[in-house]
Amino acid sequence: MPLVSVVMPVRNAARFLEEAAESVLAQGLADLELIAVDDGSSDETPAVLRALAARDPRLKILTTPAAGIVPALQAGIAAAKGEFVARMDADDIAATERLERQVAALRADPSLALIGSAITLIDEAGHKLREVSYPASPAEIRLALPSRNCFAHPTVLMRRDALLAVGGYRSAFALCEDYDLWLRLAERFDLANLPEPLLRYRLHPGQSSWTRLEQRIVS
Repeated sequence: MPLVSVVMPVRNAARFLEEAAESVLAQGLADLELIAVDDGSSDETPAVLRALAARDPRLKILTTPAAGIVPALQAGIAAAKGEFVARMDADDIAATERLERQVAALRADPSLALIGSAITLIDEAGHKLREVSYPASPAEIRLALPSRNCFAHPTVLMRRDALLAVGGYRSAFALCEDYDLWLRLAERFDLANLPEPLLRYRLHPGQSSWTRLEQRIVS
């Protein structure tokens, strides 16, 4: 049984997918599985995933109809076997020490159910733009969370039992499914962020947060 299950929803992400997946499979903490949920891709994504899985059996591929990120996340979590569930997007790059640092933080504090990190914003070509930090301590997060999202979604690592205890991701809040989950987790557990940037977050025009901005605002 892997210690960490990394859930990565993927749709038409062939351009950046290999670099994102390799950054997970090259983690210093090797006791993991990477669950790639192919959400109805029509580009070369399936071929990229098959080639990656042939090189590293820790990559598991789930194929679903194009239903959106929440059903993809739900499918990935249902298949997850790890004590911890991590999020990762198919266009970002995780620092090699990311999971090792986050698992250590959760093990050091049993009250924590979730831990994220700061991020480094990069452009389409991978060039650094700037760093973004978030409230770090549980107290700071409790103060800020009612009015704004305090986590970069693809940075988080969660205890799977806590995630399941609050009902996981909900489809009613498309494109804000993460914020909805953090609010429910915070009602029962402590949440935190590491201050160091442990993920390079790629900005590009194809992101759903920009192409479906109206839906995101409504949610």
